[in-house]
Order: sequence, then C-alpha cells, then structure tokens
Amino acid sequence: MLDHAPPGARLVFSCGWHITRDGQDVYSWKLKALVNIAGPLAKLARFADLDDQVEACRRVFASDTRWTVVRGSDLEEGESQGLPVWSRHVGDPILESNITRRVDFALFMVDAVENDELVHEAPAIVGRETSSALAHAAGE
Repeated sequence: MLDHAPPGARLVFSCGWHITRDGQDVYSWKLKALVNIAGPLAKLARFADLDDQVEACRRVFASDTRWTVVRGSDLEEGESQGLPVWSRHVGDPILESNITRRVDFALFMVDAVENDELVHEAPAIVGRETSSALAHAAGE
C-alpha cells in the first residue's frame, strides 16, 4: 500500500504512546505494565494486537510516503479544548497529564493531513488545557 501511493499522497496513521520512532521515549511503569500485561490479554481475546501496530508503524516509518503517525494519549469525552499540543518523545513533561478529548484527537488527525510541519513526525499528543500543557505554556 505505501509503495503504491499516488504522488503527493499523505498518510496519517494513529496509534498509542507505546510506539516509538527513535527509541528515545521514556515510559512510565503504568504504560509498561499495560503493554506487557494487557497487550497479550487483548491479543488472546482477539480485541487488539499491539504487535500489528508496531509492524504497521515500522513500515510507515520506513516508507518514502509523506506520513504522520499520531500517538494518542488516553481519551476522554467532553467539549473541544482546541488543537492538542505535542512532543516528539513520550516522557516529555508537557505530556504528563496523559489525556486528550476525543474530539481534539480527531481535530489533530485532520490538521495533520495538511500540516507540513508534521510530515515524517510521530507526535505524541495531549490536550491543550491539561495541567501539564498549561504548566509548559506558563514556563515558556
């Protein structure tokens, strides 16, 4: 699929924070436990297969296609807070809140289709109005 994309095509893919592009992400013990315990259980129940996401992202990262892999935090319902903020690496203090409104996750995915700053990036996102995002903005 990736090798047969039309010229100028853009691929926007989503996954969880457990995907790493460059190995520089720093994961909490909670996320490690979730991936190592819940991941195999989800596969056994045929609910989800994290290995499929890892392989899909490996192929995307190796592709010459104009791609963006959006790594989403936990999701919650609620009114939009606006376009989420992002970091190249999980473990960045801006992401500490680990929550994004569903509607804002979708907003980021749509923005990524045309945002050239996100080409060949794997942004890890968090809600713009979360405590960690606000603390980061106050420190700038």
